[in-house]
Amino acid sequence: MSDEPVFGRKVRGSPYVVRPSAYALVFGPRGELAVVQTSIGCFLPGGGIEENETPEQAVEREAMEECGFRLRVGKLVGRATEIVHSARESSCFEKPSSFFSARLLGLSLATENGSEVRWLELERAAASLAHGSHRWAVCLVRGATT
Repeated sequence: MSDEPVFGRKVRGSPYVVRPSAYALVFGPRGELAVVQTSIGCFLPGGGIEENETPEQAVEREAMEECGFRLRVGKLVGRATEIVHSARESSCFEKPSSFFSARLLGLSLATENGSEVRWLELERAAASLAHGSHRWAVCLVRGATT
């Protein structure tokens, strides 16, 4: 049995698609955290890991697509699983996720429409995140910086 936390609850009898994911904790010069605002909620930059892609490569790709961020992915902050019920996709997902610290190297144009980068103070960022695993990762980082 894994010691990694699980956020959300499975619905009995519902099939779940396992979708490994990776996310970045990117801090601005004043300690603010980058979050991605979408029509369905606020999330850390990142997303699903594609076939033959490492978690670090997924973070770099997703951050570029969503935010236009060129990142240097740093150390692994933690791993957790998020159980997600997506009405939009009519699916249920089990998302084992890796969370990394990352440094912003530069900016480009985001290629994905429908998301906006917001830079928020740490407490406000944590409160705004839609997924419990994302809030948990922010709390891990907050604990390491205080």
